[in-house]
Amino acid sequence: MRDFEALLRESLPDYAANALLDVLGNGSSFAEVSIRLNPLKVSEPDFCFNMRSVPWCKDAYFLSERPNFTLDPSFHAGAYYVQDSSSMFPSLIADKILDSLSPKGAVLDLCASPGGKSTHLLSILKDERPTVVCNEAVGKRVPPLTDNIAKWGAANVVVTNTSAASIGRFSGFFDVILADVPCSGEGMFRKSEDAVSGWSLGSVQECASLQRSIISDVWPALREGGLLIYSTCTYNHLENQDNVRFIAEQLGAEYLSVNAESLVPGLVALEWGYQFVPGLVPGEGQFFAVLRKNSGQASGGRIKPSRKARFVAEKGSGLIMDRQNNQLYMLECDGKGAVDFANGLSEINPYCVKTLGCRVGEIKAGKLVPDADFALFAAISGSDGKVSTLKFSSAEIDLETALKFLSRENITPQPSWPRGYILLKYRSLGLGFVNNLGNRCNSLHPLHRRILNKPQNI
Repeated sequence: MRDFEALLRESLPDYAANALLDVLGNGSSFAEVSIRLNPLKVSEPDFCFNMRSVPWCKDAYFLSERPNFTLDPSFHAGAYYVQDSSSMFPSLIADKILDSLSPKGAVLDLCASPGGKSTHLLSILKDERPTVVCNEAVGKRVPPLTDNIAKWGAANVVVTNTSAASIGRFSGFFDVILADVPCSGEGMFRKSEDAVSGWSLGSVQECASLQRSIISDVWPALREGGLLIYSTCTYNHLENQDNVRFIAEQLGAEYLSVNAESLVPGLVALEWGYQFVPGLVPGEGQFFAVLRKNSGQASGGRIKPSRKARFVAEKGSGLIMDRQNNQLYMLECDGKGAVDFANGLSEINPYCVKTLGCRVGEIKAGKLVPDADFALFAAISGSDGKVSTLKFSSAEIDLETALKFLSRENITPQPSWPRGYILLKYRSLGLGFVNNLGNRCNSLHPLHRRILNKPQNI
């Protein structure tokens, strides 16, 4: 790895390069486990062991040990997200994100899977509720994104599977774009031997070129004066500082100093960005930079309503009908043109819009069959099962029953449960639906979300 060390010393101050090389060389494999709470659903963590706050991120904590998250129903209900602390940097620039929103604004997470930064943005923007578009270009990475967005329970979100170039057609539409671009993955060296063996100068150069192409393609969609947040989980200047300089000088942007080093002891402030370095700051490492666009369209672009609209809003209800598959969505969004954006993108590719708000259910034979995602909608938590004009019964369940449900095991209905669809709750958090047939319950929990190898004594 001589090439890696040489490039690292070109990219970071000596003390930072030495700290990282020491960590990589001493056999340390993993950073501390950290979680970020979902402010839409909970206000404090619910673990029985010691924790300490992540200094740079509100609602985030380091855990003194790693629990079995799979066996915690609150995890499946979206009470928190397990995330490396370095990736929680958006909290450092929350004020700039909020200040960049225009009336009826829109925000894009361009390379969103598996959803850590998307859910973080949704938390930061929970009061403003702009349109938040979470896009993932790689098809096989979309399912974990849609699952994590559903668990978070927000309804001001559009999940898409398309290219940066397709989104770039929506001129000036976004106030903020977060681009955690695909990289050579040097930040994964402690976790993955494949990341080490697959690294080369050639792969770094290919990644740097791809990153410039992605940002160039999406650049027209950012309005003039809008904010670009550029990030990678790597350390070298080719993918980081050099690309930030390219964006500023070639695409037209002002690099913004955000004084983040004063908030994060050990954070390395570079000429064109900020670097989390293991050994100096807890976490696996992350680079980020913030730029203000000073070229292009001054105001948010308007999208012409589609003549053959796939998504149709029911006035005054917040409900959206997807004509393509009889799917009903709940959209709670103060952002501009979420429906028009989804329709416009669907005209480019009819399969690229995956969700629009929260998936409510499918209309079958004139009746609504509730969707598993609707059980995770944040507005349901703590309610009596009433959202808008939709009503259903709910039942609080214990840990054993919750794990049976998550494993798709048979659940015997309680005598007090009415017939029909019932929302099961665990500690007041919506977990999923069953259909009570009287002597048994049919589970609506998706097969791909079931948990496996549940201990028999729980």
